[in-house]
Amino acid sequence: MTKLVENNWDALTAQIEQSKCILLSTHINGDGDGIGSEIAFYYLLKEMGKECRIINATSTPDNLNIIDPDSIVEVYDSNLDNWLNKVDLTIVFDIGDHRRAGPIGEKVYESSTVISLDHHPAKEGHPFDLNIVHSEAPATGYMIWKYLEYLGKTKSRLPIKIANALYAAVVTDTGSFKYQSTTSDTHLMAAHLIYSGVKGYDIQRSIYEQNKLSRIRLMGLIIQNLKYSDNGKVAWSIITREMLKKADAVDGDVDGFTEFIRTIEGVEVSFMIQETNKGNHRINFRSSGNYIVNDIAQSFDGGGHKFAAGARVDDMSIKEIELKIINKLTEKINGEFNGYKK
Repeated sequence: MTKLVENNWDALTAQIEQSKCILLSTHINGDGDGIGSEIAFYYLLKEMGKECRIINATSTPDNLNIIDPDSIVEVYDSNLDNWLNKVDLTIVFDIGDHRRAGPIGEKVYESSTVISLDHHPAKEGHPFDLNIVHSEAPATGYMIWKYLEYLGKTKSRLPIKIANALYAAVVTDTGSFKYQSTTSDTHLMAAHLIYSGVKGYDIQRSIYEQNKLSRIRLMGLIIQNLKYSDNGKVAWSIITREMLKKADAVDGDVDGFTEFIRTIEGVEVSFMIQETNKGNHRINFRSSGNYIVNDIAQSFDGGGHKFAAGARVDDMSIKEIELKIINKLTEKINGEFNGYKK
């Protein structure tokens, strides 16, 4: 589905109205779009008088605490199971692959009605009773803003907590409005949020200008070990647990590094292979727009947008993953990618 139509919003509204206990969640290692979308929706549901909670599989990154002043985002543990057993409606945001909800999905997918709001195509076999997808949307937060427009709430200022959360959602998923998905309506959305009281500099400063020392140390290690193709069109990094330990860093500190590598002059495609603390591997791809990368992610049972995608791999070594990606990029870039150096 590439367009949002009133039927989508009618069905969403009907499900909300008939539900008594609503869970909101996003993917593991939530980002600005997923967390911003669920926070904005939480305050909307509270305005409607609904009982709801946000429960995620992993904690909120420090740089996004600015949009959660009331600490409404909770992290799952078994003490929450009694409440989860009462949930009759689950809404997941920016999830892409339904498995990325982690233990949250295991608890509620079969016991409640499940709605997905997303700008990523859903993976086959998803459990969603209502799957609202707008693949051309710049962010899931934009879809929330369009729903608010449908409800007539954008005719005036939005509550600041909703506006701040949606601004974080759209600014992070558009790369501060520079990605190809940014449209004139994206800027109209930003203008309305600023009209509602958002201080854009404060939000962006918190997100982009508050790097922890551990993250800077890790970035240094990544730069020292950067790999790139002979023709300079591909650059990539491999992040091991040993590197994270050496930098005193955590998994969340790697976010944004793939995009950073892609900004090297001449680089068309960048990717990252990260060894996670569960012994599997996380892969991220970014493209400047000349080469599609989500098909490579799909070959690892992942997915995403044409120029920004990812996957998780459980049964391959770093070397095996690296070789498979190199072979696929060699085929993709017309045989030009015929070697690499460190």
